[in-house]
Amino acid sequence: MRKIQIFIVLILSQFVYSQVKETDELYKTAKKLDSLIFDIGFNKCDHTHYDSIISEDLEFYHDVGGATLGKQAFITSAKNNICGSPNKLKRELVANSMKVYPLYKDKTLYGLIQEGNHDFFFFEDKVWKKGGRAKFTHLWILENKQWKLKRVLSYDHQ
Repeated sequence: MRKIQIFIVLILSQFVYSQVKETDELYKTAKKLDSLIFDIGFNKCDHTHYDSIISEDLEFYHDVGGATLGKQAFITSAKNNICGSPNKLKRELVANSMKVYPLYKDKTLYGLIQEGNHDFFFFEDKVWKKGGRAKFTHLWILENKQWKLKRVLSYDHQ
């Protein structure tokens, strides 16, 4: 009987810390952070908020472009490669693809994992054309009650 109780507790604990629902505040937080990185930073080339949401020791791994290490290198890369290019690019989060998983230590939230798919578009002949799709995984950490993007995986670019 004791083994069955332990098994049930283990199974239920998987549901307690699994993916959060879209209506959950943590999901909404991740969606807002995603918007700050991409909708405002990538699409509108406004990087003024990057200093407050990017970790100093950011690690960004891209399956085509290689690794970008550190906050300043990331900001410089965004300014030069995304916003400094004569070919305007746009990123859109694929609807219903984003998943958010909370990270706890001693029942205290310390971070979240955000994963999903995003589409990239380029502006040509006065219209946006789809360039491709990729997957992403972001690790966000709470540092002094402020969310910081700590690790990025950008992969499976099509």
